Amino acid sequence: MKNIVLPVAIIVTFGLLLAAVLWPMPAADTAQTPPSSDFPFPKQKALFEKLHATDAWTMTKGSPRVMIGVIENGFDFFHPAIKDQLIPGYYAPGGYHLDIYHNVAHGTMVSSIIVARGTPGSEMTGLAPDCKILAACLGLVEQPLLKLKNQFDEEHPNAGLAEFQKVMVEHAADLKAAVEKWTVHMASSAADAVRYLADQGVKLVNISALFRKALIPSEEAWKKLDEAFRYAAGKGVLIVLGAGNNAQECDDYPGEAEAVIVVGAITRDDKRWEQDLTVGGQKIKQGSNYGKRLTVMAPSEGLMGCVPHEERFYACDDGPTGSFKETFKSPYEWIPQGATSCATPIVTSLAALVFSLRPELPAKAVLDVIKRGCDDIGEPGYDIQTGYGKVNFLKTLNLAKEWKE
Repeated sequence: MKNIVLPVAIIVTFGLLLAAVLWPMPAADTAQTPPSSDFPFPKQKALFEKLHATDAWTMTKGSPRVMIGVIENGFDFFHPAIKDQLIPGYYAPGGYHLDIYHNVAHGTMVSSIIVARGTPGSEMTGLAPDCKILAACLGLVEQPLLKLKNQFDEEHPNAGLAEFQKVMVEHAADLKAAVEKWTVHMASSAADAVRYLADQGVKLVNISALFRKALIPSEEAWKKLDEAFRYAAGKGVLIVLGAGNNAQECDDYPGEAEAVIVVGAITRDDKRWEQDLTVGGQKIKQGSNYGKRLTVMAPSEGLMGCVPHEERFYACDDGPTGSFKETFKSPYEWIPQGATSCATPIVTSLAALVFSLRPELPAKAVLDVIKRGCDDIGEPGYDIQTGYGKVNFLKTLNLAKEWKE
């Protein structure tokens, strides 16, 4: 049994990574939807009030001259709310770049939080809607774990996680190899994407995925990623990185703290998000990671986001995730809990507004402004659970307006 335990532990961790970048966001929960008001997009009213975003918009809603790099598996480039905001850029070799839900949903959601235009007929606006995104697509490699899970669910519709774990043990060697291939592809292609975006002159880069040294089995791939972050810093690029959703203390993120904002997620009552998720009758701990590299916090509850806008994205006879069929309901989705994936683009939006208001400021100054513009929500001053605190758009832009180098 000892030879099996380690691969399965790695596979479970891999499953958590997949949940962050491939699996659908939680289903809509209308009981949590904010009430209507005179705000143009009433479901976003609570978020905008929490961030003081509407008042901050009196100074700027962004600038098309501020190009934001977003690194994701893929994007729905023709979603009506963001199609004029996304510019196709990098496509990683070795990845499948398909218009299927698992490949484009996460990137579409993240991008919409930043730059959705909020035009008539849409259900949301981004927080920096006058900025533009240069997209970097990593694509997918074969996902045997998802294929196995889809097949298992079809053949055993009433089975739970414990039964599926037995199947995972039987396929442990193959799944472990797939884990390593996937994580190496993600790290290596993300490194190439960071360098590409830096060379294209972006001001900042959003990465709503967990990149930690402990989760990347290849030392070469990790070194390549870390060096890419430092290369971007040398070009004056600010990287905004998700802290991750494992409810663990960790500090092994790539790059230097002076050039990377690590973003954690908070609940409506300004507490670090943490919860027990029941999957197949078993509890899995989830929550915003924390540690000395944590920089700031942003809300992750009760958000609106764009999802793939046509039925064709929701079914596939064969592909890197196997066959699947989901139900298409709407091109917009209410997200009860978006974790650090959604908190990260909120902070990216704020950084984009600072760059729009003060385009001459260097990346380090923008980082300092964002830190000082936070509302302290944890222990007095900086703490490893909540960083410098919750981002405040109005306070930050007021500081930026008067900032002197």
